Amino acid sequence: MKQKIITGAILAATLFPALYFGGWLFEIVIFVFLFIGALEFAQVKGKSWPKWMKGLMVVFIYGLAYLPKDYFMAGVILLLLIVFFLAIQFEWFDIFDLTYVFTMVLMVGIAIQGVRAIQDFGSSVIVYIAVATYATDTGAYFIGVLFGKHKLNPRISPKKTIEGSIAGWIFGTLLSLLFAYFYLTNKFEWSLIITASIILPPIGQMGDLAFSAIKRYFNVKDFGTIFPSHGGVLDRIDSLLFNFMAFYALLILFV
Repeated sequence: MKQKIITGAILAATLFPALYFGGWLFEIVIFVFLFIGALEFAQVKGKSWPKWMKGLMVVFIYGLAYLPKDYFMAGVILLLLIVFFLAIQFEWFDIFDLTYVFTMVLMVGIAIQGVRAIQDFGSSVIVYIAVATYATDTGAYFIGVLFGKHKLNPRISPKKTIEGSIAGWIFGTLLSLLFAYFYLTNKFEWSLIITASIILPPIGQMGDLAFSAIKRYFNVKDFGTIFPSHGGVLDRIDSLLFNFMAFYALLILFV
C-alpha cells in the first residue's frame, strides 16, 4: 500500500499542473499518454499479433483522436472498413480482434473528442472531471480496504467491495460538488453540475471494471508497468476515459 500511495502522490503532483493550466502542457500529456496507451492495447495480444500491429494501433488512436469534429464520423467508417479488411485478409486477426480494436479505438477517440469540447469551457472543467474520478477511486480503495466485506464483482475484480463502491460514489459526488461550487457555477447550470456529480463516480467505476474485464480475458495483471504499483497508462486513465465520454454526452444534452 505504501508504494501505491507514494506513486499516486507523485502522479497527482506531476499531472495536476497539466490539468489545471491546460494549454501546451496538457496537449503534451495527451500526446504521450495516447502513444503509450496504444502500445499497451496492442501488447496484451502478446505474440499472436505481428509487431507492425503496434504501429497500426498508434495510427488508429492518433488518427481518430486528432480528427476535426466534422470528419469524425468519416474516420469511424474508415476504421470499421480497415478492421474488417484485416479480419478478412489475415487468419491471426479474428472477429474478436476486430471488435476489440474497433471498440478501444472508438472509445479513446470519443473521449479525446470530448476533451476538445470540454476544453472550450476552461481547464477547470477538466480538473472537475478528474476530481470526480479520482476522489471516487480513493474513497473506494481506502474504505474497501478498511471496512469492505461484500464483494462487488468477484468474477472481474475480486478485491473490490460493495462498501468501497458506495463510499467512493458518495466521496466522489461530494468532493466534485464542492469543487464545482467554487469553480464551475459561472460556467454551467446547477442541473448539469448535480447530474454530472452524481453519475460520474459510478460511470468511472464502470470504466475501471470494464478494463479489468479486458485484463482478465487476456490473463494480464496490468496493461503496463510504467507506474510502480499502479500499472500502465491505461490502468490509470480507464475511469477517466469513461467520464470524459459521459461528460461529453452531458454537454450535448444540457448545453
